[in-house]
Amino acid sequence: MNDVTTTGQHPIIQNELSKTYNPKEVEAKWYPIWKNGKYFKPKKGKTNKTYSIIMPPPNVTGKLHMGHALDNTLQDALIRFKRMKGFETLWIPGADHAGIATQAVVEKKIWDEQRKTRHQIGRKEFLKTIWQWKDAHQDFIINQLEKLGVSTDWDYFVFTMDPIPNEAVRKVFVEWYNEGLIFQTDYIINWDPVLQSAISDAEVEHKEVKGAFHYIKYMIKDISNDSNINHIDHLIIATTRPETLLGDTAVAVNPEDERFKHLIGKKVIIPIVNREVPIIGDNHVDISLGTGCLKVTPGHDFNDFEIGKRHNLPLVNILERDGRLNNIAPAYQGLTVLDARAKIIKELEDQGLYFKKEECTHQIGHGERSGSIVEPMVSKQWFVNVKKMAQDSVSAVETDLMRFYHKSWENTFFAWLKEPRDWCISRQLWWGHQIPVFYCENEKCNHLWASVNNLEAEEEQGCPKCKNKKITQDPDVLDTWFSSGLWALSTLGWPNEKAMKEKSFAKFFPTSTLVTGFDIIFFWVARMMMMTLKNTNQVPFHHTYIHAIVRDKHGRKMSKSLGNGIDPLDIIEQYGTDALRFTLAAGSGYNRYINLDPAQTEGYRNFINKLWNAFRFIHPFIKEEHAITLDLINSNELIHHDRWILSELNAVIDTCNKAIDEYRFDDTSLCIYSFVYDKFCSWYIELSKPILYGDDLDQKRQRISILKYIFRNILSLLHPITPFITEELWENLKEEGEDLLIVQEYPEANEKLNFTYDQHNMNKFVEIVTAIRNLRQSVNIKPKDEVEIFLFIEGNEFKDYIEKSSSSLNDLAKIKKLHSYLLNEKSFHSNDGSSGESNAKSGRQNIPAKSISIATSNCEIYLPLSGLIDVDEYVNRLKKDLIKTETDYGKLQAKLGNKNFSDNAPIEVVTEVKEKALELGKKLNSLKTMLNNF
Repeated sequence: MNDVTTTGQHPIIQNELSKTYNPKEVEAKWYPIWKNGKYFKPKKGKTNKTYSIIMPPPNVTGKLHMGHALDNTLQDALIRFKRMKGFETLWIPGADHAGIATQAVVEKKIWDEQRKTRHQIGRKEFLKTIWQWKDAHQDFIINQLEKLGVSTDWDYFVFTMDPIPNEAVRKVFVEWYNEGLIFQTDYIINWDPVLQSAISDAEVEHKEVKGAFHYIKYMIKDISNDSNINHIDHLIIATTRPETLLGDTAVAVNPEDERFKHLIGKKVIIPIVNREVPIIGDNHVDISLGTGCLKVTPGHDFNDFEIGKRHNLPLVNILERDGRLNNIAPAYQGLTVLDARAKIIKELEDQGLYFKKEECTHQIGHGERSGSIVEPMVSKQWFVNVKKMAQDSVSAVETDLMRFYHKSWENTFFAWLKEPRDWCISRQLWWGHQIPVFYCENEKCNHLWASVNNLEAEEEQGCPKCKNKKITQDPDVLDTWFSSGLWALSTLGWPNEKAMKEKSFAKFFPTSTLVTGFDIIFFWVARMMMMTLKNTNQVPFHHTYIHAIVRDKHGRKMSKSLGNGIDPLDIIEQYGTDALRFTLAAGSGYNRYINLDPAQTEGYRNFINKLWNAFRFIHPFIKEEHAITLDLINSNELIHHDRWILSELNAVIDTCNKAIDEYRFDDTSLCIYSFVYDKFCSWYIELSKPILYGDDLDQKRQRISILKYIFRNILSLLHPITPFITEELWENLKEEGEDLLIVQEYPEANEKLNFTYDQHNMNKFVEIVTAIRNLRQSVNIKPKDEVEIFLFIEGNEFKDYIEKSSSSLNDLAKIKKLHSYLLNEKSFHSNDGSSGESNAKSGRQNIPAKSISIATSNCEIYLPLSGLIDVDEYVNRLKKDLIKTETDYGKLQAKLGNKNFSDNAPIEVVTEVKEKALELGKKLNSLKTMLNNF
């Protein structure tokens, strides 16, 4: 029970809400209540429809980063929204075994602690250690996700190497192997010499590094005997990797190139190794680039590999698994690539075959995990022929079975799938799904086969061909994306019939929406589409929302090397989960990047506090015994301000419903933010105070009921984005017997609450009051000083409205005398009671001298300064400020125009100068405008 005392006419109520919002206490309170109360579990709703999402499984390698925070915030917003809309919702959580990343971390841990390699401790013991490490870190990741407030059904949690996903992987591999879709062959792949494994394109990070083009002479064989050739005895070829000439098997020119096409069919001699190779014609060679001649190294370049296939060129491998040179050229055997490069350049110079060197900057692939330079290399690997699957996936998007948001992302999807390459699925690792291919060790048999069984079962059964019991399993593991590609299926129990029934596969598959970043459209979205369509003839999800990638405030990628990463848990510790979630949602629409500045989160933390304080103000009144809830829709007692705020709320409800369904989290967030800050708190609550503290009980009850109705809707609208504070406030607002906010209905727009006249005119009124206040502030007029105002208004209807509202306008803007004119007409009105025809030919000619002005959407406002300030002194001050600002602005522009500065200064410094220049530019325009007003 609240303690109520009075001071004069105003009740002072001691309520139980703390003066400041404490996010730590609230978050610690509500998450266990939701989780233990089974509020995250699927329950039938009023729509009798389902809505399901699969969580992109975070790697079980450590801490979540800001990208995870964004991804899960948006998914949670969708799930909470759909749950409140009456859908039976299911959000499936999980974690990925992350083969390369996890193995690298654990290998380093073992080396640091025991000074042993994985080979020294053996595969069995190494895998045991990884499983122990995984179990410890998986709980840590779950705790972090709970900190974000995710409303996932934890009973559905799946790890990519759990029994069901493992069953799915083995089933698909064996079926595709038997169909001939999976095969083993020598092919060019990305080779990480530190991990000593093939890696996917997704695991290659391209970095800009300084290098050089080395121009090398390739001598043409027996050219002097050909009378048709005009004295050309060599070709000049530019390359950034001269060491790869050891593996050259041809030189290519464009068959349309007049300079060289007559050489096609001739031979050149590869420097140093003196190997004779053919000159071939191939359209891949760009006549306009470099010298027009291309050395072809099929064993160590992706493009050259394709050229080699077209021309049946031999493959020459020059590298060992550790990236050092092999015995193809004994003089260089054992050297690193860089050492071999330097030695070859020296030898070319000695032989007179080194023409010149040009410094350059170019992109070099590095292993995302190891940091080492990735070497294209031909290796025996397992592949999947995805051609038909890719075609089916493209067709599914083209026919709208699966839709991208925004639609433009389908072009990225098509870019790979319309010209797919065979997918390399084998990795030379120990951690992961071991390839279910078995080899008979009977030398007379040498049979190999694929099976869903494990090695022990196959040994027991013996070789299917000769019954030999000595069997080995392929030592490689599958690409992580193989199991991830089956995620939409295996998370719902597929292919195990019992598990599928327990997890309601038939009800929740296909899932509704996938939320992910654009950087893995190729690698995950495409693979899930292909693998799911192939196995079920259905798409894995109906919508794919592609969110932005989080970068630092300067637009740079977050990385350890730059030290610019932002830990979401640090932000939560400082500002609270809701402030972080709102920041991320407010930046998420159809954009490519979010440049995250912690100052933004601080600003939204202030918004959270604003909401708390607004409720603290209205809470005592709501708690009064006469604070009944009225039937607002049928009430005829609504006054102008009530009709305005209800119309505004209705518009916000309509926008939010439409925006979330279109994945415009930014529009949703900013729409609510603007309503709460600019309409509800700044205006309606302020306009309510005289009524709340007044003596008219009927009017007071009406206003309290409307405040309560609006606040209930605000909390419901905000809940999907800021669940903690809204649930906490709902506890103090809900009626007896009402359940938690998480399962309340999401507001729906109501046409009966659209009061167009009130909404239109009140918004213009607010605009005018705000503009007058800004004018006063611009010349430092004290808040209590009253001023004279001239309004030049468009339209009779709004002019009449202003004149009827002049008392409120005078009070809110501190006006002692208000003059209102119609633009370009003679009629006027003054709040001293005078009105009639002005002597001027038009209202504009009544503009007062020595005044400052501002324009709104339908009105010009003039504030005379005579008698308020020393105009001449103020103008002189403005002029001095203008001169200083012009000087400072000029210096910054000169700095930005200096190429040496823009090219060499750190990006954060350049960004800071740009921001200062932008601020000064705005100030400059403002000063010029003010001076023009005088």
